Amino acid sequence: MTEIMTPSSRRWGEFINALDCAVQINGCHGGESLRLAKAIMGGMGGVNVAQSIEYFRDHGGFCDCEILMNVDR
Repeated sequence: MTEIMTPSSRRWGEFINALDCAVQINGCHGGESLRLAKAIMGGMGGVNVAQSIEYFRDHGGFCDCEILMNVDR
């Protein structure tokens, strides 16, 4: 079974730390691509990326840096 990545997920800390590092190195590309978040979740395995992205957008995470600012409270 795959998990949806949310702040209550057991691997949220792992995801958010990797995303923070990736944004610091690569910058945020804005728009709605969530390129870095998708790559990280894909690499983690066992994550339902599509439903996680839907969750992020529902909570103000429309780009990689907005996940850090709006979803990770």
